[in-house]
Amino acid sequence: MTQTLAELTSVDDPAGPLLREWLEAGQVDAQILAVEPERCDQCLVGMQVTLRSVLGALAYETGGLLIDHGWLRLLGGGHGTLPSLYEALGLNEGSTAPEYFVLGWDVVGGVFALDGGALRGVKGHVCYYAPDALQWENLDFGHAEFVRWTLTGGLATFAADLRWEGWETEAPEIPLDEVYLSDPPLWTPEGQELDEAARKRVRVDELLARHGEAAAAMAYPAPSDLD
Repeated sequence: MTQTLAELTSVDDPAGPLLREWLEAGQVDAQILAVEPERCDQCLVGMQVTLRSVLGALAYETGGLLIDHGWLRLLGGGHGTLPSLYEALGLNEGSTAPEYFVLGWDVVGGVFALDGGALRGVKGHVCYYAPDALQWENLDFGHAEFVRWTLTGGLATFAADLRWEGWETEAPEIPLDEVYLSDPPLWTPEGQELDEAARKRVRVDELLARHGEAAAAMAYPAPSDLD
C-alpha cells in the first residue's frame, strides 16, 4: 500500500537532526543545495521512504549535497540540473523495486549506488563504480554509514588515486550535471598520470556511456544510465 506524504513525514524519530549534526560538525567542506518543494515531495512519495531514514532526510530536506569542495554530488530531492534520488531511479508508480539506487557521483564519473541485489556487493550495501577500474566495488557499509563517512573525511583517502594537483579549485566550477573526462581515460594505463592528463567537461550520461562501451569491450558490468 502506497503511503501518503503526510504518513511518510509524520514520524517520531526523524533522521534529519542526525544529518544536520554531521553537516554542522564541519569535518569536510559541504554545501546543502536548496530544496525545490514539488520535486522533494515527489521524491519522497515516489521512493516510499520515511523521514526516519537518512535517505528520506536527504530526499525531503535537501536538494542534494556537494561534498569535499564539490567532488561528490550526493543526490537528494533534486536541485536545478541535479536529479533527485527518485528521478535518477526513473521509477514510475507501481513499478517493481530497482536493482540498485543511484546515490550520486563524483566529478570524474565514479558512481555510488545502494545495492538492491544486482551489484557485486551485499544487498543493502553501498557500492562504487570505479572509473579507473570499470567495475563495481562493495564499500561494506549501508546508506546511513556511507553518508556519515563522506561527511567525516572518508573521501580523502578513498579518492586519492583519482585526484590531481589543483582539483580543489576545479571541482567546484563544474556544473551539477557534468563531470570531467580525462584524456587519456582513467581506465587506461596512460590515464594514471593524472597531473599530465587533459580534462574536458562532459555530461554525466555521456561519460557513463563511454564507461559502458569500454566495460563491454572488457566484459565488465556497465554503470547505470542515469537518463
